[in-house]
Formats: sequence, structure tokens, C-alpha cells
Amino acid sequence: MALAVGLGGVPASAVAAVPGSTPPAVPAPVAPSEAPSSDPSAEVPSPDAGESPTAGGGLSEAGLAEAALRDLGLTPAEFAAAGQLGKQAADVAAALRDVPGYLGTRLEDGSILVAGSGKELQSAVAKLRVTIPAVTLEAVRTTPPSDVPGESLPDGSAPAGSAPTAAGSGDAAGTPATSRTEAATGSELAHSTQQLYQAYLREVGPAGLQAVAHTGSGFVIRTGGVNTSEASQEGMGAPESAGTDVAGPEAAAAAGKISAEEFVARFANVELDAGARLAPEADVPGGLGYAADTGYVCSTGFAAFDPAGLPAVLTAGHCTNDGSARSATLQFLGTPAGRLGDFGFSQFGGPGNTTVLRPGNSTDPGNVGTDIAVIDDLRPDVDPSPAASTWGNPSEPDPDVKVVGTSAPVVGMPVCRSGRTSAWSCGTIDAVGIFVVPGHGYPADPLDLRAFNGFLSFDVQSGGGDSGGPWLSGNYAVGTHAAGEEAPRPGEAAPANFAVAATLEDALAVLPGYQLELFLNRPTVASPAPGAMFDAGQTISGQVAAAPASAVAAGSKVRVTVAGEAPFEVPVDTAGAWSFTAPAVAGPLRFTAETVNGFSASGVRQFEFAPAPPVPAPVVETPAAVTAAGGAPTALSNSAAVVRPLVADRPAALANTGVSGLLLAAGLAAAALAVGGVLLLLAQRRRRQRATPAE
Repeated sequence: MALAVGLGGVPASAVAAVPGSTPPAVPAPVAPSEAPSSDPSAEVPSPDAGESPTAGGGLSEAGLAEAALRDLGLTPAEFAAAGQLGKQAADVAAALRDVPGYLGTRLEDGSILVAGSGKELQSAVAKLRVTIPAVTLEAVRTTPPSDVPGESLPDGSAPAGSAPTAAGSGDAAGTPATSRTEAATGSELAHSTQQLYQAYLREVGPAGLQAVAHTGSGFVIRTGGVNTSEASQEGMGAPESAGTDVAGPEAAAAAGKISAEEFVARFANVELDAGARLAPEADVPGGLGYAADTGYVCSTGFAAFDPAGLPAVLTAGHCTNDGSARSATLQFLGTPAGRLGDFGFSQFGGPGNTTVLRPGNSTDPGNVGTDIAVIDDLRPDVDPSPAASTWGNPSEPDPDVKVVGTSAPVVGMPVCRSGRTSAWSCGTIDAVGIFVVPGHGYPADPLDLRAFNGFLSFDVQSGGGDSGGPWLSGNYAVGTHAAGEEAPRPGEAAPANFAVAATLEDALAVLPGYQLELFLNRPTVASPAPGAMFDAGQTISGQVAAAPASAVAAGSKVRVTVAGEAPFEVPVDTAGAWSFTAPAVAGPLRFTAETVNGFSASGVRQFEFAPAPPVPAPVVETPAAVTAAGGAPTALSNSAAVVRPLVADRPAALANTGVSGLLLAAGLAAAALAVGGVLLLLAQRRRRQRATPAE
């Protein structure tokens, strides 16, 4: 049975394992503010024709295409390509993070825009442009909007990063009931979300803080009124302002502190946004997903491996109720479908589920963590899949979006989220930073606020029970769903929509040894061609296809095992090519090949090639020798001369010396000539001496 990781879904066959259970009708995705019916037999509308199941009961390609076009205006191929650009933008942000003058990165109209200033940043961006031409350094505003001649905000518009007005909300003048943004007016410049976050907690405090985030061109502080009057009523007595928010931006500053407005007013690149209240989304029963033994219902996230290589599932940390949850049960459309696994590590907020404020630390009071949990010790027949379903048909979630790696979030990046309540929803990232949500001890403990690194989208829809579900950009895992806007209280207008996720790369950092499971195709061999023969020493080359993903997972290898030999691995390049040298073997070359990446594996393929027949040694014919009359050999025309010793007709006094004998004879003859020459010279001198007259 394959678990549809990322949506809390399993095939219909999973339900058959539960005695007496039958698959109920498929529910339509509910709006973020609605709770799905807990009655699994409730009637639901039929799906649109374009999303109808295929004849075989599976999901047609129209489901994925319709969702991408509806929410992003992109085809599935364009969404995958945009994910590749988003991954490049994340790499740019990582390369520039420590460069002086760098403020942030965002995507816009197919370009990667870098915010910041300074010669060092200019030089670093210029170097990146050599390999990533889409990178551009944009000018950064260093003066507030009111100081720029001729510049003003259009009527009804909000600065970048502010929440859009909820339709139908607000008063007659058009003022949103739950969102108010104040533009930057000061002269100081904020340089990072961490710096701004720590300064805000020191000077203002955590009351009402919802997020400190970067919007690509500036920063925004969202004060969503998390600490409301209801927080102080439980066991603490109701204040005079019961029923109203007392911790929003308009609230009086605590003793020794300044207000949020006073803090933001100092900065030229920071805006104050009074957004909707933020709440974790893990408490709506019913529907498809999993249920913790504490009663929380959430969505499964990404498939993973534990440090021993055993399968695991990632989800949201707050779904474990600070570690008190012990086990999780699969749900199929609200019906229990058997045990999923046991909860392992979990973290909601700082290490050990700690809150926003570090006691006794006045320099860096802010505690920032993540929101992640692991479900391991999975049921043996549960097989997590490295993909997220598009929810066209939860009984057989295919096609799905494959996962080939991780990426950090970037403002402007297109993303889609999958969950058991709101199904498949897409949009763009509007802000990246630090987000604050109430902990499990809230509201009894008004200081039980948890902070994590995350990102926000105003376009993506979400609802209770979606927590833990995956967020992707193209084929890259970006985050796990964590929170959304809080449902309105009686008499309140509906808040503006937004959804928040915890960044996956930060979550994996607290899970040492854990790996994301990656989609990998099995390798093919291109040379030799099928049915061809091989020679020892020949290059065996092949390909690992990317499709249906946009790329082969970075760092992949092909593990080759030749029959009778130890396995070895060869790298796969960015184009998917791989190769190795054929060894000398007796008989056919038989081997298996499997694409691997850490613990992720594609499954093996077997190959066999017959040996090429041996090439016969060349035959050299020796020309026949011709012996002339008298025993002297005669050279043949157009051939080398052949010398044959005349053994039979050899004179009796002549030795048969062979080659070495000839050399010896030649040496003796030369020596004799030299001795003869010396004797002749001495004889001539003696004659001259005799001819000389006596004195």
C-alpha cells in the first residue's frame, strides 16, 4: 500500500484492511473558514467534468492542469520551470546572505531581484550573473515614501507585504476590519529579520506580535493581536476590555516599553501591518489525513528516512501537543484506516518546545525555532512516496508532483500546498521571516507564544487539519503547513486570507541524520545499444531521465553491480548522463544499475551484453627465397632480399658462424688491417733512417 505523503491520503485498497469499512463519498474541498462535515456519508457535489476520474478510477491530468491555471495562471510544465528558477533564487540568497549590504531576494517577472547596496554586494552579484543571468541588483530606497518627490501610494493600495483587504469586510469607508498597514516613515534601515525581531522584543515585547518578515524590498511587522482579551480571562479574571483585543498595535505599551507604532516609525524600510489573528490549523476532525492519539487531526507531509535508512513521515510539530502524542492513525475520508506509525522527535517553537522569550536574556530575548515532527516505526505495508498529491481524486492520488530536492523560500516564488482539508491550493510567497503563533498552554499562559522560521502567502488557501501538509515550488520541497488566519468571532467580518508554512530546510536542521526521500527514475543504457556486443575497456554509458520532474535530484549516482563483483557508484551529471568502463569478464557482461541518492533509490534494472568475438591475429606470409646459380640468393622483385645460409654446399674449411659469427669475423679482419697498417708505418721509418748520410 502506498501512502500519499503530503496529503494524508492512501489508496482505496487501504480501507479494505479495516474490517467492515467502505469508502465513503469523496468530499469537496472546504473553504478555509469552514469545518468539513464529520459525517463521512454526507452528500457532496459531483466533481467538475474536467476533474472527473478516468475510466480506471484514477485522476486525469486535467486535475493538476486546472489547479495550476486556476491559482497561478501556469501550466504544469511552467510551474515546474518556475520551481527551477525559484531554486536558483534560493541559491542566490544563500550565496549573498553574509555579504555586507545584502537585504533580500525576490522573484518578479522571471527575474531574480537582489535588494541591497554597496560595492561588495555589487561585485558578488556580478560574479553570480556569470552562471545565473537572471540575477539583477535593484536600487534600495533609503528614504521614506513621503520624502520621494512625486511618489505616493494609489488610493486603496497597500505597500508591499501588507495583507489584502478581505472581500466584504470593513466599514462603509472601505477600511478593512482586520487589516491596517502603516507605511515606513523613519530614517533608520533594518538589515535582517533576525536583527529586527530581537530589537522588537527588547523594545516592544511579544504581546500581539505575529510576524517579522522580509517582503523582497523591505520588512513588515505584523501584529495580529495573538494575545487577545480571551487569553487573560481563563483563570486570571476578565479585564475591563473583555471581548476586545488589548494586545494589538493600538494597545498601550507595557511598562518600560514603546509601542509598535513608535518602533516602526524609526525605520525607512519597515512597515507595520495589523493583520488577522494567527492560529495553528490542526484541530478540525474528519476527512482524510491522520489522527493523533491526543485528538489532533493533521496532514501527512514529506516522505523521509531516519538515520538508519528506515522510512518516516514528516508533519507539523504542534500536531504532537508538545510531544504528548504517541501514535498516529491513518484516516480515509474520515474513516480510520489502521495504524500509521509512532511519533518520534517533535519541536514546536524553540528547542524543547520553548517559548518566544528567553528568560534572563536582555540582549537577544527572542527564541526562534521550527514546527516539525517525525512519524516513524511505520506500519510495514505503508510505503511513503516522494510526492505530493494534487487531490483531484483522493481515492487514487495520481498524477502527483514529484519531489527532487529542497529549496529555501523566496519572495515571489510560486508555491502549492496540499492538505486533507483544503486539498490543493497555489499562490506566490509574499513574505519570508519569523512567525509567532500561540502555544498549547495559551491562553491560560499568555506568554506561551512560539516562534519559527517560515513564509506567508496571501493567495494560498488553507483550513484546520491542513497542518503538516507539504508546500512545494515546482518539484522542490519548501515547507510544511503550520498556520493560517483565525476564524472570525461572532459579529466580526471575515479576515483576509493567508497561509503560513515552516521552512523545511530549517526543520531538517533539527533532525540530524534524517533525509528527505527523493524521486528517482531507473537508469537506462544508451551505449552499447540493446542487443549489441561489448569489448573490455569500452565505455558503457547511459541516462537517468528527469520526467515527470523538471530535473534529476542533485547529487544522484548510479550504483552498478557487475555479476560476481562488489558494487560501485558513478556520478550522474546535471543532464542525467552516467558511464563506467566495462571490465574484462569471462563471457557475457551482466550487471544491474540503480539510481541512488542517499537512502533514496529508484529500483534496479538488469543488463546483459555478449562479448565481441576475438579479432584473429594477422597472418604474415614469408616470400619464398630463390637461389641463383652458384649458390648466391637472388632478391625477388618488389620484395625484401632473403639470405639463406648454404648449408649443403658449404666449403669444408668455412665455418658456419651465423649472425654472431659474421660479426666476430668482421672484427678480426678489422684488427688485422690495423696491425698491418702499424707494421707498414714502422718499415717506412726504418728505410728513411738508413738513407740518412753519416756525419
